[in-house]
Amino acid sequence: MKLKIPNASADRRHLLAVTLIELLVTMTLTTFVVGGVVYSHIMGGRLMQFAAAKLGASDSARKAFGKLQDEIRAATTIQIGNGTATNFTAIPNGTAMQGRAIQIFPTTNNNWWIRYFYVTNNSELRRVTSSNATPQLIASYVTNAVLFSKEDYLGNTLSADTGNSTVNIRLQFYQLSYPMTKVGTNNFYEYFQLQTRVTRRILQ
Repeated sequence: MKLKIPNASADRRHLLAVTLIELLVTMTLTTFVVGGVVYSHIMGGRLMQFAAAKLGASDSARKAFGKLQDEIRAATTIQIGNGTATNFTAIPNGTAMQGRAIQIFPTTNNNWWIRYFYVTNNSELRRVTSSNATPQLIASYVTNAVLFSKEDYLGNTLSADTGNSTVNIRLQFYQLSYPMTKVGTNNFYEYFQLQTRVTRRILQ
């Protein structure tokens, strides 16, 4: 009578063997797990970019509108028109009071003024005063040509300067300065818009 002694090495190889189906299932599950981790990482980065864009937009709004709003509220006279750092032409009565520049007179002295104007070639909003001829950059990457308009309390654009009007300010951007984020075509939005309406404290 012969005794059969089990081959320990053969049994170990049998226990460690993996079938082709098991290998495919393992590879598939691993691929799904790794893909999910990578996708979560990408979406997290995308969400962070959205948050950065909104924070940058809030910062742009504060910088672009803060001082301008205060100067309009404290003004005695406001003119809407078109101009540059060296000249300004107000919109005449009988024409829609809207343009790419605004001239603010803090007092009744017409020789003392503050002017905001749009530079088409550079897509920038700049500020200049009668006491400082060096333009100051207010906002970059602005796309709309009509930035300022005078409206009545219903939001209708006026064609005559009544004195008791509201100034509508609208800036549309294709890119934010900080963080440097494009918002135009094939990016977050079609454009990004900042808009506000401001009324002088002292009405006529």
